[in-house]
Amino acid sequence: MRREYELTIIASAHLNEEDHRQLIEKYEGIFLADGGEVVLKNDWGVKRLAYSIKGHFKGHYSFYDFIGSSDHLKEAERLMRIDENILRYMVINIGEDADADERKAEIAKAEAAAAAALAAQKQAIDV
Repeated sequence: MRREYELTIIASAHLNEEDHRQLIEKYEGIFLADGGEVVLKNDWGVKRLAYSIKGHFKGHYSFYDFIGSSDHLKEAERLMRIDENILRYMVINIGEDADADERKAEIAKAEAAAAAALAAQKQAIDV
């Protein structure tokens, strides 16, 4: 069954850009196997952690909203638990029988509404 998930990964900030990209692509390949689709992907970059995790004070954050199989996600979670370069991860089940095109349209509509509201607010300030 295809479900929609949100996944946030905090990877070691000690990895260079190439190693970080390879690490993220490794997990993308697992949780997007057999027709999984990314709805939204954001690289939040390196941020300071609120507290030390595995001796690290900074982490590289990556966020995904994707539709995929729970079996592939379980395998990705198993591997992330034992990967020393993954400091933390969190998976949230958003819903079942999700459609990627519908979700992308919803996100685009919300972003357009936010941009219009920001433009209106800026125009009101300029007056």
